Amino acid sequence: MKPFRADILAIGSELLHGGRVDSNSLFIADILASCGIRVAQKMALSDELRDIQSALRATCKQADVVIVTGGLGSTVDDRTREAVATTFGRKLAARPKAMQILKRQLHKRGRIVTPLLARQALIPLGAQVLDNGVGTAPGFYLQEGSTHVFVIPGVPREARDMMDLQVQPILKRRLKGTTVLWSHAFNTVGLPETDIQQLVAPLLSASSGIALSLLASTKGVKVTLSCWDPKDSKLSRSTKSKSFLQGDSLLHEVRKRLGPCLFSEGDETMEEVVGQLLSSRKWTIGLAESCTGGLIAHRITEVPGSSGYLERGTVTYSNKAKEELLGIARALLRKNGAVSAQVAEAMAKGIRAKSRVDLGVSVTGIAGPGGGSAKKPVGLVYMAIDGPQGRKSQRCQFGGDRTEIKFRSSQAALNMIRCYLLQVKM
Repeated sequence: MKPFRADILAIGSELLHGGRVDSNSLFIADILASCGIRVAQKMALSDELRDIQSALRATCKQADVVIVTGGLGSTVDDRTREAVATTFGRKLAARPKAMQILKRQLHKRGRIVTPLLARQALIPLGAQVLDNGVGTAPGFYLQEGSTHVFVIPGVPREARDMMDLQVQPILKRRLKGTTVLWSHAFNTVGLPETDIQQLVAPLLSASSGIALSLLASTKGVKVTLSCWDPKDSKLSRSTKSKSFLQGDSLLHEVRKRLGPCLFSEGDETMEEVVGQLLSSRKWTIGLAESCTGGLIAHRITEVPGSSGYLERGTVTYSNKAKEELLGIARALLRKNGAVSAQVAEAMAKGIRAKSRVDLGVSVTGIAGPGGGSAKKPVGLVYMAIDGPQGRKSQRCQFGGDRTEIKFRSSQAALNMIRCYLLQVKM
């Protein structure tokens, strides 16, 4: 049996003009998958009435479920409820339950219902009102033919709350999905997508039903194996699919093929991995950051309990700061330049000595967009680590804009710490 099909319609001209990115579809797809529903397409639409109407008519001909997000506010460009009502030939009316939700949420904010805000209580007749536990705009659900249409707010926090508490229970009750999506993610760093595909793709046969997906980002490449499996009484109590239960050897082989570039599985971040390794060794760390501007320290301190291993972090951005705070010799800076392996190693040694920690880590580079040269281009970054196992440095050349270069630098530095702790080649 194939999974049910869903389409996602994200409403808002700002999604098309670069003002905002649609992030809702990510968690919506996850929730739908847990209900045995596969997302076939997602569309970003303008606030124009005819655009929303056209998309609704088209998607209702092919999808079992349609999720519409956005355009439920009270301003002139919030036309979603009107578009849904006119497309399906239903009248808009102020619904008592919707008004109740609106009054409750406004009361929490010390506000009253004005005629303009009251527009949010207009819901197509025959539609089920969906509670909004976070914001003021109620959502609604209706069935048009065999298609289940859910209209929810576009504000991510409100959309997630409504998907979890309102939409998901209805889907599980109304649609008896016969399949479920199972997936396993491997998080890698240091290898491009093409190399990873050459390593992993040969392990999968066309008949296995297991799909390989690769997602590249500034964190590295996420490698995901997934498949749709029939629901089964035994499988429903398991966290793995039948395919994966039969193929643990496959996961083991993927781990072997990815080798040291595999830093975690599932949702575990690089900073969490590094934190666990430092904690297990009871080692402390000090950071001397230049081009990353404190980003490494920020990421490390995002992990609860990081005070147990992070002693301090300094942003030694200027040469003067490197001299005064880390004890770097002015002659070394003049001879090699701030962006060099020699200075990176001296920074790591300096922060380790000043902090009296087990590991000193440093990063220095050119984040751009200016400041580069033919010899030292934008994106050139040196990082170093000084610890009980000796001092090591690494040269990296990153692409992207300033923000991307800074994040890639922080990821590479954290990975350098991971490799040093595991004593594997960087």
